[in-house]
Amino acid sequence: MSTVFYERRTENLFAGVICDHPFPTHVHDVVEIVCLLTGSTEMSIAGKKYLLIPGDIAIVFPSIPHSYDFVSEDATGLSLIFLPDTIVEFYHTFRTMLPLHPLLPGDVKAPELDPIIRGFYNLSRRSPASPLLLGYLHLFLSYLFSCLPLQPVKTSPSSTMASQVLHYISEHFTEPLSLESVARALGISRIHLSHIFSQQLNINFRQYINTLRIDHARTLLRNPSYSISQIVYQCGYGNQRTFNRAFRAQCGMTANQYRSENIP
Repeated sequence: MSTVFYERRTENLFAGVICDHPFPTHVHDVVEIVCLLTGSTEMSIAGKKYLLIPGDIAIVFPSIPHSYDFVSEDATGLSLIFLPDTIVEFYHTFRTMLPLHPLLPGDVKAPELDPIIRGFYNLSRRSPASPLLLGYLHLFLSYLFSCLPLQPVKTSPSSTMASQVLHYISEHFTEPLSLESVARALGISRIHLSHIFSQQLNINFRQYINTLRIDHARTLLRNPSYSISQIVYQCGYGNQRTFNRAFRAQCGMTANQYRSENIP
C-alpha cells in the first residue's frame, strides 16, 4: 500500500504552471485540475494510472488520493487548485459527485475550453494575483461540466465526512488519536471511520497518522534546537521505541541519520 499524506492548502485559488516533477501520493480538501498543453504527464488518481497528452484534462475532486508519477521535460500546462466553494454554484457538485472518469481526453472536451485554458494560463503567468482569474475559473468550470460525465458518490455523506476527517486529523495528529477517539469526536461509528480510510483514502488509519507525524518530525529534525526526545512527544508518540519504528519504516533510516544528512 502506497504512503499517502495530507497536503494542507491555504490559498482559495491557485492558478499557475503544472507540477514539473514527480510528487508522491497525497490528498487534500481542495479541487486539483491539470490541463496539459505540451509534453506528457503520468498521474495516479484513486489508485489508477492515467497518461495525459496535450489537450487532456485531469480532474481530482476533494479527498481523492493522487500523485504525479512522471512529468516529461517539455511538459507545460495549467494547474488549478481551489476550494470547492470558490464558485458557489459548483459546491454541491464537488461534494456529492465524482467524475465517471478523472481524465477528460482532449478530443471529447468542449471546444470552448481551449481558448479559456490558454487565456487562463497566460494570465496566471502574467498576473498571478489578478481578480480576473476568478472569472476564468467560472467560465472554465461551466464548460468543463458540460462535457464531464459525473456520477453520485455511493454514499455522499461519507464523501463530505472524509473531508471532515482529514481536517480534524490534520489539526490533532500530534495528540493521542485512535479510531475510537476520532470517530467519537466526529459523531460517527468506528466502522464508518474505518470504511472511509479503506474505501476512500486507500490507506489504514494508523499508517495515515504515522505519515503526518513523521512528516512533521522531519521538519523538526532540521532544527538542531530540538532533541530527539522532544520531537518524539511533539509529534504525538508516547515513547521513542514506537517513534523509531515508524520513522525507519517511512524514511528507511533512523532519526539521527536523517538529522545528520539534513543539518550542515
